[in-house]
Amino acid sequence: MNASATKLVVFTDLDGCLLNKSDYDWSAAKPVLTRLKQLSIPVVMNSSKTPAEMSELASDLQLEGLPFIAENGGIIRWNGLSSDAHAAPDRILGTPRAEITAVLRSLRDQLRFRTFEDLGVSGVMEATGLTEHKATKASARQSTEPLLWDDTGENLSVFRHALAMHHLTLTRGGRFWHVAGPTNKGQAMQEVIRRYQQHYAPAAVVAAAVGDSPIDQNMLDLADYPIGIPDEQSLNVELDVDRGIAATKSGSAGWAEAVSQLLDRLGFAADASL
Repeated sequence: MNASATKLVVFTDLDGCLLNKSDYDWSAAKPVLTRLKQLSIPVVMNSSKTPAEMSELASDLQLEGLPFIAENGGIIRWNGLSSDAHAAPDRILGTPRAEITAVLRSLRDQLRFRTFEDLGVSGVMEATGLTEHKATKASARQSTEPLLWDDTGENLSVFRHALAMHHLTLTRGGRFWHVAGPTNKGQAMQEVIRRYQQHYAPAAVVAAAVGDSPIDQNMLDLADYPIGIPDEQSLNVELDVDRGIAATKSGSAGWAEAVSQLLDRLGFAADASL
């Protein structure tokens, strides 16, 4: 890859990818994150998590100053990528949470499910293993509502149809189902790519995307280099010699394995800077 003619941006899901699903540990990925930083390759988190959660994670992962995409494409936080110092820090793409929860409450008598609103902070703690501090941040949603599905597979189709009547979507994530407006991770990724294209012009931007669940599929489909992390749910990653990479390990170890393979394939030195 000619660094002067092209610029790589890595978009990544978090739980089950950069973070282990069971314990949220990311230590296995730390050396590769350091390598990406040395190479001046931005890592853009693209997750179902809230802006409050992701701001804290950006600090932990040393990704401060980089944009991130929250709530499955519902919110873009530009951070240092904004071209206008007076621009709003967030780009809201999704449907307001209050509208989503109002629709869900109207369906409560017909179908069995538990939303984050139903679970409360203590229920989110139990379902995720998060601390109270982190569960509070996870519950501070603006444009999506995660839920646990307690009904039948047949009624899931009924539920999806009912949501569609209100212009809402239902997508399976790694742990929860997610109800959102007509936006997704892939659409938000494309908007961030356009901003990076302006930032890096005249160099062309190419995007790698890392995911592990069906909610990541649209992001992988739109990426130049889709990367799949193994999970119980299958993903469609094109495994030809030029594009897709499938990790053999799960979680942060698989993330490190696959992203390292991509960097090696593209000819980046392990300790060089662009």
